[in-house]
Amino acid sequence: MTAIIAHRGFPKTGEPENSIPAFTSALEAKADGIEFDLHLTVDGHFVCFHDPDLLKLGHSGRINETKLKDLIDIELSEGVTIPSIEDILEKFGNKTLLNIELKPQKKGAEEIVQVLHQYSIDKSPEKLILSSYHGEVLRKIKSIDQEIPTGLLVNFARNQLSLAQKYNCDAFHPFYDIPPEGWTNLPDWLATRIIKYYVHKYFEQAKSLGLLVNPYTVNSPQYLKNCFKYNVYAVITDASDLAYQIRQDYS
Repeated sequence: MTAIIAHRGFPKTGEPENSIPAFTSALEAKADGIEFDLHLTVDGHFVCFHDPDLLKLGHSGRINETKLKDLIDIELSEGVTIPSIEDILEKFGNKTLLNIELKPQKKGAEEIVQVLHQYSIDKSPEKLILSSYHGEVLRKIKSIDQEIPTGLLVNFARNQLSLAQKYNCDAFHPFYDIPPEGWTNLPDWLATRIIKYYVHKYFEQAKSLGLLVNPYTVNSPQYLKNCFKYNVYAVITDASDLAYQIRQDYS
């Protein structure tokens, strides 16, 4: 059965994305797992935040130039602070599927493997997938611990399966939904047709190569239905409740 992974938590409930309350709400909305973003601080710790800087919170400076102690008390909303990876693993580790996206950084492979080992996180794709757009960090993780599942994120599926194999990945994460306006230089109608053609084609090709297929960020009803129709491994979505209802109806 296709798993439902909540993209940065569950925004419909009003909690800030990439926060402990948002992840809790996602699981209450019947998600099978949570997806979240990690940046490495200047002193070698991971915090959960999407952007490389804190400008949208009214703070200057980049995360990779800031110490952990100066980040973890910053509020995302009243009473809700930026979580560290330790905060997340303590609450959710081995209890649900964790899809951890590593944001661009020169370091990070050794640090993430170390903390996953420290918390004895189950290294099966039912409980853990490390994903990134940057294949080299995924290859480095595999060189340290071959058992950790990794997935290559791609904006456009065409000709990307060979990269997933090159980086020794276990999973393939293509974008799959209505393209945002201006997402490509193509007319929107053409971009939509091309995405459907290539992603549907690669759903089957990736599975034939032994890759788990986990499309993102799938929010439109028809695209969600297609994910269940094609029996992908997991669907990454902002709409966990809708995905759950469609999966129930589809079943």
